[in-house]
Amino acid sequence: MVREVNSTMSDMSVISYQSGPFATVSMGLPGDHEGKTATRVFFVKGRDKLALIDSGLYAGYPSLERGFEELGYAKSDLDYLLITHEHMDHVGNNGPLKDETGCTIMGHKARADRVADNMLNATTIVHAFPEGKNFDLKSEYLDWMAPKEGPLDAFLDHGDIIDLGGGIELEVLDCRGHSMAEIGFFERSTRTLVIADPLLPVFNPVLYLYEDPAVMRATFDRIEAFIRDRDVQTVLLAHEDPRSGEETFELIDSARARVDGIERSMLENIKAKPGIGFAELRDKICDEFDKVREWRALVSIDASLKAFESVGTITKSGNGWAYAG
Repeated sequence: MVREVNSTMSDMSVISYQSGPFATVSMGLPGDHEGKTATRVFFVKGRDKLALIDSGLYAGYPSLERGFEELGYAKSDLDYLLITHEHMDHVGNNGPLKDETGCTIMGHKARADRVADNMLNATTIVHAFPEGKNFDLKSEYLDWMAPKEGPLDAFLDHGDIIDLGGGIELEVLDCRGHSMAEIGFFERSTRTLVIADPLLPVFNPVLYLYEDPAVMRATFDRIEAFIRDRDVQTVLLAHEDPRSGEETFELIDSARARVDGIERSMLENIKAKPGIGFAELRDKICDEFDKVREWRALVSIDASLKAFESVGTITKSGNGWAYAG
């Protein structure tokens, strides 16, 4: 059965997609994202075990509870909470779910410390740079997570298999770049790939977030090859409607072009104004792409500045950068 819920039905149901072992609960995002994008979490039901991929944001917990009810699951049925990465809209309900279900929480070990500590999670990304100290930790990051954290109980890595019984198995896929601890999940019997944020939608109101441009591009290549090699039929994404494998190639091309565009704009602005500083560079690039001037942009721009500097394309000039050729 495949069910895609339209806007009228969504007033009555929190399940936005249902097919085979999968059911998706969508949660609208507030702030700059309101009315533009949502985050999605994914139930996966095997014969023996029930898993949930990501826990969503704290304000969406009532929707998640309704999802359990609509699908006929008791909270005690949840065996595994599988975390794609540590960002606030993907781990926001870890604590309540752990308390109410007793589930085993699993994810990549590289950011386990951030999953276990909301304040560390927020400060290490929102306030990673002096230019980001003006951004409020609470209004978008801390408020999106329940007061009580839900740390990882077990670690997952590329190639690991989570067996849910009855032929329903989830294979872990390395998806690093947006986060350096991001993973996805491939369900073999339905050839369904679940990924969170390595392929962000064009309508996202903020600049494309990546922590390392080379790793991000390698993940684009890996996902594209995986879809071809495994004949992926459906791709489920955290901030985008379900896509076929073929349709996902368009999104991959778009993601590549957006990362390329950020870096092109960076170099053009550095050439035009030698010595340009970090915050001014962020503002010019966000304005060019009609994105919000905020902390995610600082992360991406810093990552590409380091990459350019490492190969001698730019050099430090006072408090900023200059083009070196």
